[in-house]
Amino acid sequence: MSENTTSAKTFPANWLIAQDYNPNDHLMNLKGKEYLDVQNRLLWFIRDQRALIASGLATVPYIVRTECVEMDRERGWAHFKTRVRDVLGNEATMYGSEAMKDFPDYAEKASTKALGRALLALGYGAGMAPELEEGDRIVDSPVSRPNMVRQRPEGGRREPYSAPATPVSRAASGAEPAATDQQLASIRKLCATLGKPEPDAALTYAQAKDIIVQLSGEYQRARKAS
Repeated sequence: MSENTTSAKTFPANWLIAQDYNPNDHLMNLKGKEYLDVQNRLLWFIRDQRALIASGLATVPYIVRTECVEMDRERGWAHFKTRVRDVLGNEATMYGSEAMKDFPDYAEKASTKALGRALLALGYGAGMAPELEEGDRIVDSPVSRPNMVRQRPEGGRREPYSAPATPVSRAASGAEPAATDQQLASIRKLCATLGKPEPDAALTYAQAKDIIVQLSGEYQRARKAS
Protein backbone atom coordinates (compact mmCIF):
# COMPACT_ATOMS: atom_id res chain seq x y z
CA MET A 1 0.00 0.00 0.00
CA SER A 2 1.33 3.45 -0.87
CA GLU A 3 2.33 5.72 2.02
CA ASN A 4 0.03 8.42 0.61
CA THR A 5 -2.97 6.15 0.72
CA THR A 6 -5.38 6.80 3.60
CA SER A 7 -8.15 4.51 4.74
CA ALA A 8 -11.52 6.19 4.34
CA LYS A 9 -14.35 5.57 6.76
CA THR A 10 -17.05 3.36 5.34
CA PHE A 11 -20.61 2.90 6.53
CA PRO A 12 -23.24 0.23 5.84
CA ALA A 13 -25.07 0.87 2.59
CA ASN A 14 -28.36 1.50 4.41
CA TRP A 15 -26.80 3.88 6.96
CA LEU A 16 -26.72 6.95 4.73
CA ILE A 17 -30.17 8.19 3.80
CA ALA A 18 -30.51 8.79 0.08
CA GLN A 19 -29.17 12.23 -0.79
CA ASP A 20 -31.98 12.72 -3.31
CA TYR A 21 -34.46 12.70 -0.41
CA ASN A 22 -36.28 16.02 -0.66
CA PRO A 23 -38.60 17.08 2.19
CA ASN A 24 -40.54 19.23 -0.27
CA ASP A 25 -41.79 16.01 -1.85
CA HIS A 26 -43.52 15.12 1.41
CA LEU A 27 -45.44 18.31 2.12
CA MET A 28 -49.07 17.92 3.13
CA ASN A 29 -51.97 20.30 2.74
CA LEU A 30 -53.26 21.22 6.19
CA LYS A 31 -56.20 23.61 6.17
CA GLY A 32 -54.94 25.22 3.00
CA LYS A 33 -51.32 25.56 4.17
CA GLU A 34 -48.23 23.50 3.47
CA TYR A 35 -47.19 21.26 6.36
CA LEU A 36 -44.26 18.91 6.90
CA ASP A 37 -45.04 16.20 9.42
CA VAL A 38 -42.73 15.30 12.29
CA GLN A 39 -41.69 12.00 10.71
CA ASN A 40 -40.24 13.79 7.68
CA ARG A 41 -38.67 16.54 9.79
CA LEU A 42 -36.84 13.82 11.73
CA LEU A 43 -35.84 11.97 8.54
CA TRP A 44 -34.51 15.22 7.08
CA PHE A 45 -32.56 15.94 10.27
CA ILE A 46 -30.99 12.46 10.44
CA ARG A 47 -30.09 12.56 6.74
CA ASP A 48 -28.14 15.78 7.29
CA GLN A 49 -26.41 14.54 10.44
CA ARG A 50 -25.24 11.29 8.88
CA ALA A 51 -24.02 13.09 5.79
CA LEU A 52 -22.01 15.52 7.92
CA ILE A 53 -20.54 12.65 9.95
CA ALA A 54 -19.57 10.75 6.79
CA SER A 55 -17.94 13.88 5.34
CA GLY A 56 -15.87 14.39 8.48
CA LEU A 57 -17.44 17.75 9.34
CA ALA A 58 -19.18 16.67 12.56
CA THR A 59 -17.81 18.13 15.79
CA VAL A 60 -20.12 16.41 18.32
CA PRO A 61 -22.59 13.49 18.26
CA TYR A 62 -26.15 14.39 17.42
CA ILE A 63 -28.77 14.00 20.15
CA VAL A 64 -32.54 13.43 20.07
CA ARG A 65 -33.74 12.96 23.64
CA THR A 66 -37.38 13.08 24.77
CA GLU A 67 -38.40 13.05 28.43
CA CYS A 68 -41.71 13.07 30.28
CA VAL A 69 -41.99 16.24 32.36
CA GLU A 70 -45.34 15.37 33.88
CA MET A 71 -48.16 12.91 33.29
CA ASP A 72 -51.51 12.66 35.03
CA ARG A 73 -53.24 9.46 33.97
CA GLU A 74 -56.32 10.14 36.08
CA ARG A 75 -56.99 13.47 34.40
CA GLY A 76 -55.55 12.37 31.08
CA TRP A 77 -52.82 14.93 30.47
CA ALA A 78 -49.15 14.67 29.50
CA HIS A 79 -46.28 17.14 29.19
CA PHE A 80 -43.03 16.20 27.41
CA LYS A 81 -39.80 17.94 26.47
CA THR A 82 -37.32 17.10 23.72
CA ARG A 83 -33.71 18.17 23.37
CA VAL A 84 -32.23 18.02 19.89
CA ARG A 85 -28.58 18.78 19.08
CA ASP A 86 -27.00 18.58 15.65
CA VAL A 87 -23.45 17.45 14.92
CA LEU A 88 -22.29 21.06 14.58
CA GLY A 89 -23.28 21.86 18.15
CA ASN A 90 -26.56 23.74 17.56
CA GLU A 91 -29.30 22.64 19.93
CA ALA A 92 -32.86 23.34 21.03
CA THR A 93 -35.15 22.16 23.82
CA MET A 94 -38.89 22.43 23.29
CA TYR A 95 -42.06 21.27 25.05
CA GLY A 96 -45.35 19.70 24.07
CA SER A 97 -48.51 18.83 25.98
CA GLU A 98 -51.76 17.08 25.06
CA ALA A 99 -54.95 15.96 26.78
CA MET A 100 -56.90 12.73 26.45
CA LYS A 101 -60.03 14.69 25.55
CA ASP A 102 -58.29 15.67 22.32
CA PHE A 103 -56.30 12.48 21.60
CA PRO A 104 -56.74 8.99 23.11
CA ASP A 105 -52.97 8.49 22.67
CA TYR A 106 -52.26 11.82 24.35
CA ALA A 107 -48.86 10.77 25.75
CA GLU A 108 -47.55 9.82 22.32
CA LYS A 109 -48.98 12.99 20.80
CA ALA A 110 -47.33 15.16 23.48
CA SER A 111 -43.93 13.55 22.92
CA THR A 112 -44.27 13.90 19.14
CA LYS A 113 -45.24 17.56 19.51
CA ALA A 114 -42.16 18.25 21.64
CA LEU A 115 -39.94 16.52 19.08
CA GLY A 116 -41.49 18.38 16.17
CA ARG A 117 -41.05 21.76 17.84
CA ALA A 118 -37.42 21.07 18.74
CA LEU A 119 -36.69 20.16 15.11
CA LEU A 120 -38.46 23.33 13.99
CA ALA A 121 -36.25 25.41 16.27
CA LEU A 122 -33.23 24.03 14.41
CA GLY A 123 -34.78 24.95 11.08
CA TYR A 124 -36.23 21.60 9.99
CA GLY A 125 -39.62 22.54 8.62
CA ALA A 126 -39.81 25.99 10.21
CA GLY A 127 -41.28 27.43 7.03
CA MET A 128 -43.83 24.63 6.77
CA ALA A 129 -45.31 24.50 10.27
CA PRO A 130 -48.65 26.18 10.99
CA GLU A 131 -48.23 25.31 14.69
CA LEU A 132 -45.68 28.13 14.96
CA GLU A 133 -48.17 30.72 13.76
CA GLU A 134 -49.58 32.75 16.64
CA GLY A 135 -52.79 33.90 14.96
CA ASP A 136 -54.74 36.04 17.42
CA ARG A 137 -52.87 34.51 20.39
CA ILE A 138 -49.74 36.67 20.31
CA VAL A 139 -47.41 35.06 22.83
CA ASP A 140 -45.31 38.15 23.54
CA SER A 141 -48.12 40.68 23.69
CA PRO A 142 -48.45 42.81 26.86
CA VAL A 143 -51.83 41.28 27.70
CA SER A 144 -51.71 39.85 31.23
CA ARG A 145 -52.48 36.17 31.75
CA PRO A 146 -53.68 34.61 35.00
CA ASN A 147 -51.03 33.31 37.38
CA MET A 148 -48.07 34.32 35.21
CA VAL A 149 -45.13 36.20 36.67
CA ARG A 150 -45.65 39.89 36.04
CA GLN A 151 -42.96 42.04 34.52
CA ARG A 152 -40.64 43.69 37.00
CA PRO A 153 -41.48 47.39 37.48
CA GLU A 154 -38.71 49.90 36.78
CA GLY A 155 -36.19 49.63 39.59
CA GLY A 156 -38.39 47.27 41.54
CA ARG A 157 -38.65 43.59 42.35
CA ARG A 158 -40.46 40.96 40.34
CA GLU A 159 -43.99 40.61 41.64
CA PRO A 160 -45.22 37.20 42.78
CA TYR A 161 -47.98 35.27 41.09
CA SER A 162 -51.39 36.74 41.68
CA ALA A 163 -54.32 34.68 40.53
CA PRO A 164 -57.47 36.63 39.60
CA ALA A 165 -60.47 36.06 41.82
CA THR A 166 -62.73 34.61 39.16
CA PRO A 167 -60.68 31.54 38.12
CA VAL A 168 -59.87 30.76 41.76
CA SER A 169 -63.48 30.91 42.85
CA ARG A 170 -64.47 28.72 39.91
CA ALA A 171 -61.87 26.15 40.94
CA ALA A 172 -63.11 26.21 44.50
CA SER A 173 -66.69 25.76 43.38
CA GLY A 174 -65.75 22.75 41.27
CA ALA A 175 -66.44 24.40 37.90
CA GLU A 176 -62.80 23.80 36.95
CA PRO A 177 -60.56 20.98 38.21
CA ALA A 178 -58.01 22.05 40.79
CA ALA A 179 -54.28 21.69 40.28
CA THR A 180 -52.91 18.25 41.13
CA ASP A 181 -50.43 17.58 43.92
CA GLN A 182 -47.87 16.64 41.29
CA GLN A 183 -48.36 19.95 39.49
CA LEU A 184 -47.99 21.90 42.74
CA ALA A 185 -44.85 19.96 43.65
CA SER A 186 -43.37 20.74 40.22
CA ILE A 187 -44.16 24.44 40.65
CA ARG A 188 -42.59 24.52 44.13
CA LYS A 189 -39.44 22.84 42.85
CA LEU A 190 -39.11 25.15 39.84
CA CYS A 191 -39.77 28.26 41.95
CA ALA A 192 -37.11 27.19 44.47
CA THR A 193 -34.59 26.55 41.69
CA LEU A 194 -35.29 29.88 39.98
CA GLY A 195 -35.53 31.86 43.23
CA LYS A 196 -39.10 32.92 42.53
CA PRO A 197 -42.00 33.23 44.97
CA GLU A 198 -44.58 30.47 44.87
CA PRO A 199 -48.16 31.21 43.79
CA ASP A 200 -50.09 32.70 46.68
CA ALA A 201 -53.53 31.50 45.61
CA ALA A 202 -55.37 28.30 44.72
CA LEU A 203 -54.75 27.21 41.15
CA THR A 204 -56.85 25.45 38.59
CA TYR A 205 -55.42 22.55 36.61
CA ALA A 206 -55.07 24.72 33.48
CA GLN A 207 -53.45 27.60 35.38
CA ALA A 208 -50.90 25.28 36.97
CA LYS A 209 -50.10 23.80 33.56
CA ASP A 210 -49.41 27.29 32.16
CA ILE A 211 -47.13 28.14 35.08
CA ILE A 212 -45.16 24.90 34.68
CA VAL A 213 -44.63 25.58 30.98
CA GLN A 214 -43.46 29.14 31.70
CA LEU A 215 -41.14 28.18 34.56
CA SER A 216 -39.73 25.22 32.64
CA GLY A 217 -38.87 27.54 29.77
CA GLU A 218 -37.17 30.00 32.15
CA TYR A 219 -35.22 27.15 33.72
CA GLN A 220 -33.95 25.96 30.35
CA ARG A 221 -32.94 29.50 29.34
CA ALA A 222 -31.12 29.97 32.65
CA ARG A 223 -29.20 26.71 32.13
CA LYS A 224 -28.13 27.75 28.64
CA ALA A 225 -26.98 31.15 29.91
CA SER A 226 -24.92 29.64 32.74
